[in-house]
Amino acid sequence: MMNGGVYLYDLKGRLLADFGAFLGKCEHMKLKYYSKHANKKQEKLLLHLMRDNRNTLWGRKNNFSQVHSVEDYQKIVPLSRYEDYDEYVRRMANGEKNLITSRYGRRFTESSGSTGRSKLVPLSARAEWVCQCFTFSAPVGCAVKWFKSKGRRLPPQKGLLTAEISSRKLPGGKTVSCLSSIPMLNLKPLIPMITSSPKEVLFPPDDCDMNMHYIKLRFALPDEKISYLCTIFITTLESMFFYLENNWRMLCDDIEKGTIDSSIVIPDDFREKFEKRLKPMPERAAQLRAEFEKGFDESPIIPRIWPKAEWMYGMGTGALSLYAKKLRRYVGEDMPIHYLGYAATEALMAIPIELNSFEYVMLPQNGFYEFRPLDAPKESRLLTISELEVGKEYELILTNMSGFYRYQIEDVVKVTGYYYQSPKITFCYRLNQIANISGEKISQMAFDEIVDNLSEYMDDLYIGYSIYPDRTTSPGHYVLFIETASPVDTEKRLRYPNAFEEMLCNGNVSVKPLNKSGALGHCEVKFLRQGTYDEYRQLLKSKGANLNQIKPIKLIKDGEKKEFFLSHVIEERTQ
Repeated sequence: MMNGGVYLYDLKGRLLADFGAFLGKCEHMKLKYYSKHANKKQEKLLLHLMRDNRNTLWGRKNNFSQVHSVEDYQKIVPLSRYEDYDEYVRRMANGEKNLITSRYGRRFTESSGSTGRSKLVPLSARAEWVCQCFTFSAPVGCAVKWFKSKGRRLPPQKGLLTAEISSRKLPGGKTVSCLSSIPMLNLKPLIPMITSSPKEVLFPPDDCDMNMHYIKLRFALPDEKISYLCTIFITTLESMFFYLENNWRMLCDDIEKGTIDSSIVIPDDFREKFEKRLKPMPERAAQLRAEFEKGFDESPIIPRIWPKAEWMYGMGTGALSLYAKKLRRYVGEDMPIHYLGYAATEALMAIPIELNSFEYVMLPQNGFYEFRPLDAPKESRLLTISELEVGKEYELILTNMSGFYRYQIEDVVKVTGYYYQSPKITFCYRLNQIANISGEKISQMAFDEIVDNLSEYMDDLYIGYSIYPDRTTSPGHYVLFIETASPVDTEKRLRYPNAFEEMLCNGNVSVKPLNKSGALGHCEVKFLRQGTYDEYRQLLKSKGANLNQIKPIKLIKDGEKKEFFLSHVIEERTQ
């Protein structure tokens, strides 16, 4: 007879999975309805925003009462940037109301500051609900469809979750967190039931110094029933598995003995509490050792240690696509991935409706969207969702549900098709993330492909990379910083600059002529010490950034970032 505790555990898992499947299917049905009527929904939503906010300070200043159509909106209301709202948002944080929105909101969101100064953004209750539904339930809905295509039900869900959820109070009493934390904060009592990590790890105190890679793996590895992997950004999960590759012996020893290694950084009270929960598991430790000893290149390690892990989700588009490819080394080519969606601090704007899809369907109910063709004059009329050309790139202008109007988010998206009347898009790059020394204008997406090709050509695995357009030399030139998974010998390092330059020339037709004319100097490649990118993320965290929001540092534009990475370059004699 099945043990009663195990039966109850499986029953809870089954009920939670079925409830999650139901909610997920509901969100997909809702998106289908809105997408069928997206054009009308967009206009209706805009006019409601104008009506509801016409008596706010911002609404009176910008004549919302005179807006009766999309055409009126585009003629009367000016484009805006964050600087236009900064003062109002700070006043809202102190408790003032009716400044830029009349809508109720109990939270603010905050950017990481990894691509510039940190931004505080109000979040209306409506926008919070959309975020809750489409980042928590919709991925499960995609998983339900995928399992159904295989003739199966969604299995009970118990996952490895890499996120660290934090929030703080503002002077006015509202809560501030990153947008990606919202679903977890709202479901805090349930989260430990569907993940392997203790609540102290998922919701750590602000001043907590803890080796999160170790602790999350320490609780996940003993559990053979892990059925999914969850992260906010793909980079975090890829970094965790790289940590596992280098520290599996210590983890297996601790699983065998039921201990936490003395070298691990963790508060004393947490160490004592966790060690009471962790029991010796010599059989599981032996199973894990047997798989790790075969190596990480024999076959993907995750299916071998967690055979029930059948899907995962996390943001992996745009600048993260390179890391999504690297993650395949650990999870294998067969594990389907939900890439969460296209979101910014200001709003969740689009989601994939299938696993393994980089195409995101825009949410017509969560903002009014305008688009500027990249080749259009600045003063030209912006386009709406019904006027877009498939295959073309556009700058996206957002009017969100929380008080930002015709907001220049500075993102470039590519329209890949339509889902009924809703555009399907992929994120390309940020407008301020284009490198340009002598007119070559290389986008972040292009650098991702160039560096990916370099990695394949040189047969090296990269933990991370950053580009520095060095204009201090004459002529200016590109410097590539890379952290490799394994040391690169001196002879091979000497071949890297030419190989990088060759890839750069192949990836951008302007580079070679500029090299020949002397307008662009030859490339440099600098190798970083192991752990550099993890150290930089911790540095940002110490300055108040939320780890869940920190994006890869792809383009080095300021002196502080430059000095950090230069200080971590491997000296020739130490390689």
